[in-house]
Amino acid sequence: MTEAVHSVVFQDAVLEGLEREQAARRRVAFEFAGEGFEFFRIWIVNLLLTIVTLGIYSAWAKVRTQRYFYGSTRLDGASFDYLASPLSILKGRLVAFAMLLVYVLASEFVPLLGAVLMLFFIAIMPWVIVRGLAFRNHYSAWRGLRFGFDGRVGEAYVVFLLWPLLSVLTLGLLFPYAFFRQQRFIIDNTRYGVTHFSFAAGAGKFYTLFLIVLGVFLAGAIVAGVLGTVFPPLSILLMVAMYLLAMALFAVRLTNLRFNNTTIDRHATAADYRLGSYAALMFTNTLAIVLTLGLFYPWAKVRSARYAAAHIALDADGDLDRFVADQGAALSAVGGEIGDVFDVDLGF
Repeated sequence: MTEAVHSVVFQDAVLEGLEREQAARRRVAFEFAGEGFEFFRIWIVNLLLTIVTLGIYSAWAKVRTQRYFYGSTRLDGASFDYLASPLSILKGRLVAFAMLLVYVLASEFVPLLGAVLMLFFIAIMPWVIVRGLAFRNHYSAWRGLRFGFDGRVGEAYVVFLLWPLLSVLTLGLLFPYAFFRQQRFIIDNTRYGVTHFSFAAGAGKFYTLFLIVLGVFLAGAIVAGVLGTVFPPLSILLMVAMYLLAMALFAVRLTNLRFNNTTIDRHATAADYRLGSYAALMFTNTLAIVLTLGLFYPWAKVRSARYAAAHIALDADGDLDRFVADQGAALSAVGGEIGDVFDVDLGF
C-alpha cells in the first residue's frame, strides 16, 4: 500500500514537472505592423530628397527606412530599435564614393593602376564585411539591449577570401562549404547582450541545398531548350520562370536552414517558409513593381517583411524577461559594450 502511494506521488511529481517544463517552453511569434501606403509616404519623400540633394540625403533615408521597419517589428510585445546616426552612414558613403571615383578615373586613364586598385579593394573586402556587420549589430537593439558582432578580421579573410578562392580553383566543388563557413562565421559571432548565437548545421546540409537548387535550374533549362526548338518565345518565358523558381527555392531552404539551426542560450529560432507561398510572393511583387514602373516597391517591401514575421519565430525556453535582465546585468558587469565599433557604415 505504501509503495503504491509513493508510486502515485512520484508519478504526480513527474507530471507536474513536465507540465512546468512545457509551460516554460513556448513559441513566440514575430509581428509586423507596417502598412504599404504608410511606408510609401516615407519612401517617396526619401526618394525625392535624395534626388534633389544629389544623393546626400540617402543616409537619412536609410535611417528613416530602418527605423520604420525595426519599429514595426515586434517580438514578445517589444519592438526593435535602429540607433544609427545618419552622419555615420553619410561619412561611410562619402568614403565609398571617393574610392569608387578614384577607381573609375584610374581605370580610364591609368589601367594598370586601376587593376592594382581592384586587387586592393578585393583585399580589404573581408575587413569591410566585418566592420559592416559590427556597425549593423551595434546599432540594433531589442528591449533596450544592443546586439553585437565579435568576428575577427583574420578569420574573415579565411571565410570570405581564402575559401571562395579555393572554390574557384576546384571548379565550384568547395563553394557550398565556403558558403557554409561564411554563414557560421556570421551567426556564431553575433550576440545579444553578452550571449552569442550558435549555428549547429553542418556543411552537408549546404551541399544538399545547392544540389537541389542546381538540379531544379538544370531541369528547367533542359525543358526550356526542348520547347525552344518548337516555340522560342515560350523557351525564354520558361527560363525566366525557372530562374525565379530556383531563386525562391534557394531563399526558402536557406532561411529555414539558418533559423532552424540557430540557438541563443536555451532559446532557439525557427522558420517555416513554404515554397509555394514564397514563390507567389516573389512573383507578384516582381510583376507589380515592373507594371507600376517601381512605384509598388514600398508595398513589396512591406509584404516581404510581413511574410517573414509570419513564418519566423523564437522558441523560448524560460522567461524572456529574466533572460534580458540577465544580459543587462552581465553587460554592466563587464563595463558596457564589448569590442570596438568602427563608427562608419561603408554601405557595400
